Amino acid sequence: MTEVERIMNKGAFPEDFLKEEIRCDFQINENQKKVWLIELDLLMEFDRVCKKHGLKYYAVYGTLLGAIRHNGFIPWDDDMDICMPRDDYEKFLKLSDEFEEPYFLQEPHTDPGYYYSMAKLRNSRTTGFSDIRGCFGFNSGLWIDINPIDYVNLEDCENLFNEIDKLNAFCSAYMKIPGKHLNDKGKRLLRSHPYLSPMQACDDVQNKAAYLRGKKTDFLALAANTVYNITRTTYRAEDFEETVMWDFEGVMKLPVPKGYDNVLKVTYRDYMKFPPVEDRGLWHSNVMDAERPYTDYFKEYGVIDYNVTT
Repeated sequence: MTEVERIMNKGAFPEDFLKEEIRCDFQINENQKKVWLIELDLLMEFDRVCKKHGLKYYAVYGTLLGAIRHNGFIPWDDDMDICMPRDDYEKFLKLSDEFEEPYFLQEPHTDPGYYYSMAKLRNSRTTGFSDIRGCFGFNSGLWIDINPIDYVNLEDCENLFNEIDKLNAFCSAYMKIPGKHLNDKGKRLLRSHPYLSPMQACDDVQNKAAYLRGKKTDFLALAANTVYNITRTTYRAEDFEETVMWDFEGVMKLPVPKGYDNVLKVTYRDYMKFPPVEDRGLWHSNVMDAERPYTDYFKEYGVIDYNVTT
């Protein structure tokens, strides 16, 4: 039985959920629907554990945009982004035993070779590579991203971003070593930090992002994740003080910050405006397979699976 079959048999999704359709002039095929199914199931499992332990979380980035603008996924999106207040995030990371196979809570301390600055909840019986060159031997099932959000002082943000971005770049370069895809820029990055292990760098990222631990300010930032410049991920704390439950794909209610309008304007500016048709495309389109485990792809591409060999 595939994961798609197992999840559909639970009865939480309508029978026609996997049916192809067109939304906003974009064709959503069955494969994309299957990826959405896996990710929504991951979110439901994540939500179950958060409710059990009284942990708070919010939709963020494209998932927040999709919830508000589309009442579900952005039609041309294929991943999910969540954020948690720092204290809740750190409590959550201690709950890896709450997830049973095929669910796997991934962060640097639970998965050798994984050195990204956010946790992921994975389905180990599926495959999610945004780029096969990014296939580094750690669990590579389909995922949802789980980011910490921290209090910051505005005057610190630029320096904070630059410091964390350098550490994230170091970790990214380090992860490319096993696949032999390290370019000259990456080699220079590694030489610039000869004293620093990737695990130390990961811990430094979190410590720097949480530098105001225990203190509250007027602003929050997704400081550990430097994919966007921090000016696009620094928000007024008051916009996160209350939560609104928002319909998502007709299968669940997703918590969003009550000040979602302000949050989305910071990240996306005119967020209700659609991108041009030619710019609508999936972010992670290399290998997104809801029915085959990533270990099959490891064998095909000759990737070392750290979780098997260590």
